[in-house]
Amino acid sequence: MTNIVGRTVGLAAPQFRGVIERIKIVEYAEALGLRNPIHFDCNAAIAAGYRDIVAPPGFVNPFTLQPRAWKFDTFQIDEQKALAGEWSWRQHSLICAGDELHGRSILVELSEKQAKRPMHILTIETKFLNEKDENVVTVRDTTLEFKE
Repeated sequence: MTNIVGRTVGLAAPQFRGVIERIKIVEYAEALGLRNPIHFDCNAAIAAGYRDIVAPPGFVNPFTLQPRAWKFDTFQIDEQKALAGEWSWRQHSLICAGDELHGRSILVELSEKQAKRPMHILTIETKFLNEKDENVVTVRDTTLEFKE
């Protein structure tokens, strides 16, 4: 197991739980310039066969339902020295307004890079599960943290 400055692969943040809010889906869809009414209008979404308005892909991210501080505190990331690296997600099933999701962020990769400015590279995977404990989204984010 890799261990760097008290961090170990497998380290997990506290579990989170929350409900996907309709207004947040609408705001996100507007920001993307989407026009499909299933992202804005509950009646249109239901008429199209969905439970409620549909969250567009990319809506769920590691901070959607868990406080930002949990990530930085748990994984001992100094925000003053950190940069966002890669961010990716796999959506396994549809997410609608009103869905209750829960999950946890886990440190899955940890390395060091020796360069002009040496850094730690942390890859954190967050799984979002629905009420049936089915994985609906898996998000992987990489944080680059300069040592000095």
